[in-house]
Amino acid sequence: MRKFSWIGTGILMMSTVVALAACDAGGEEDSVTDDTENSGEDAAIDGDGGQIGMSVLDLGNPFFVELTENVSELAEEQGYDVNINDPRDDVNEQMNAIDNFVAQGVDAIIVTATDQNAINEAILPAVDAGIPVIAHTTKLENADAWVGADEYSMGMALGTQAGEWIEEVHNGEGDVGIINFDQIEQVIQRKEGIIDGIHELSPAVEIVGDQQAGDPNAAYQVSEGFMQANPDLIGIFSFNDAGALGAQNAALSAGKDGETFAVGGIDAVPEAISAIREDDIFKFTVDQQPRVTAETIIDVLFNIMNDEDYEYENEIEVMPVNASNIEDY
Repeated sequence: MRKFSWIGTGILMMSTVVALAACDAGGEEDSVTDDTENSGEDAAIDGDGGQIGMSVLDLGNPFFVELTENVSELAEEQGYDVNINDPRDDVNEQMNAIDNFVAQGVDAIIVTATDQNAINEAILPAVDAGIPVIAHTTKLENADAWVGADEYSMGMALGTQAGEWIEEVHNGEGDVGIINFDQIEQVIQRKEGIIDGIHELSPAVEIVGDQQAGDPNAAYQVSEGFMQANPDLIGIFSFNDAGALGAQNAALSAGKDGETFAVGGIDAVPEAISAIREDDIFKFTVDQQPRVTAETIIDVLFNIMNDEDYEYENEIEVMPVNASNIEDY
């Protein structure tokens, strides 16, 4: 049984959160221990035939493809199979998947919540059944632990890159559009980070468009609208790379060029990395480090399962990616 030493309340992450009775966004991380004494014996769990249920947001996003592949690989090394659920951003589908995981008696659950409040309640049967739950990205008060990158920090990492470019190329002035995904409340923090990052280095920039688009096709249409309504637009910045790739295609179709127009996103998916290498319109992304995220998830999960000490909050560092470091990718 776990014993919490909560140090306060806070907010953080793609989750960015509602105040959890968990941890202070800027304070100490919460240490979690079990009630039993450590006997010193190897507590490694026999994973033969073990099952882990994992539900992400949408496997149409390459970041989640890479994350689930890495989690599956690392879990298999421990003798566990990972049952992947793709709810396609549908909260009801994800809730059903969690119910099924519990009914199947999985050994653990990993979830990237489509809706913070709904999924926080949906995992309660798992908690009651003694099934460890790791929350990825969106913090869940009822989960055993959280692993992910801070939403606001992700946005700032993109926004400051964009703001620096605008300062250098446009003397810190101009109109830009933002592609958001306000459907998920926690991701609003990412958008706010993008805007704040831009304004930190180019405070005169005007945000003339702010619309939701969850995939490249929708982002293409939104971006077309931005440019038609604002002919002098100098950039479009998206909450993810899928949106940025759609914006890039729309900008190219509109005759924009990389000397005076910029697009950026978040996730560092292979298509975005390739686009940055072309040194044209797509200029920036942010790496959430899916391999490091997967390693941290597995480490924390097996610490929980082995009754070892672990931290509730496990933040993954985000890395700005642009022409200056693209060769590292």
